[in-house]
Amino acid sequence: MPPDDRVAATIPQRLCYRLPVPLTYLAIAVCALAAGPPTPPASGGAKTGDARPQLAAYLASHDVPTLAELRGLASAPDKPLMAIAEDGRAEGLIRARAVAALRLLPSPAVQGFLGKMVRTKAKSNDTTERLILRRAAMALGWISGPRAAADLALLFDNADPEVRLDAAIGLGLTRAEDAPALLRRQLAVESVPRVRDQIERQLRVFPPPPPPPAKSLPMREEPPLRGF
Repeated sequence: MPPDDRVAATIPQRLCYRLPVPLTYLAIAVCALAAGPPTPPASGGAKTGDARPQLAAYLASHDVPTLAELRGLASAPDKPLMAIAEDGRAEGLIRARAVAALRLLPSPAVQGFLGKMVRTKAKSNDTTERLILRRAAMALGWISGPRAAADLALLFDNADPEVRLDAAIGLGLTRAEDAPALLRRQLAVESVPRVRDQIERQLRVFPPPPPPPAKSLPMREEPPLRGF
């Protein structure tokens, strides 16, 4: 550093030590100005509008979040949750928890997202994808929707009985008119006892089917009366 610059740089420090007491505050201000402006803090994900890091960190330690907790992390948590659920690089458990959290955010967009997930991965044999499917079955059943029952019935084609069991629970949660028929159809072919028990349990939440209409007996033809 040139001599003149060194002298200029030490002026604020000399002021801090040599000025009389009445000028102490002035000296402090000069020292602060000489130090330069503070460095602004680095902006995190929330500042840039991407809430995925905060939500992912939260889901790493919370299995069942509340709506208030989700909204405390993001004003509109549905989109970042769906992004986490689709991210194949994310940990499988966090993805599954993100899918389960979507049940708290019912909307046509969330219904469509869960339905598409079930339709495209219904027969998956991947362990992580099956876990995500089970959470999706619960979430979709909880929020229901026009085609939720038909989508959930696709999970009966999965080879994992746990996926089929959660599909039965999801169908029961929908309370859809076509859910009982779909449950009975699977009951007729289901071979795993605990899945059969769950299907029968879900069928009990629906009103019993109406009895078939009584068949009317054909009228007998009376012989014609003969005249006397």
